[in-house]
Amino acid sequence: MMGPILFSKHARVRCAQRGIDESLICMVLAYGRAEYDHHGGRRCFLGQAEKRRVAREHPGIMRRYGRKLDLVVVMPAKGEQTVVTAYVRHRGR
Repeated sequence: MMGPILFSKHARVRCAQRGIDESLICMVLAYGRAEYDHHGGRRCFLGQAEKRRVAREHPGIMRRYGRKLDLVVVMPAKGEQTVVTAYVRHRGR
C-alpha cells in the first residue's frame, strides 16, 4: 500500500462524527476500488467482489463492521494522498 494516510481537518471531524476509524479507512484503501469523479477527486469503496475477498481473508469482519463496510473514502485524484472526507453510503432500504 502507499505510505502513511494523511487526513484533512474536515476528514478528521467527519470521521469522528460518523464513528469511522482509521483501520476501516485503511481496509477500504487496501482492498477497494476507485472511481474518479472528473472533478479532481477519487472515491474509494468496497464493491461486492471486494467485500467477499475481505470476508474470506479476514473472517468475522462483516460482524465487526456491518453496514460501515459501505464506506466511501474521498481523496484527490492526483498529488498529495490526503483523505478529504469519508461517509457511509445509504443504499435503498
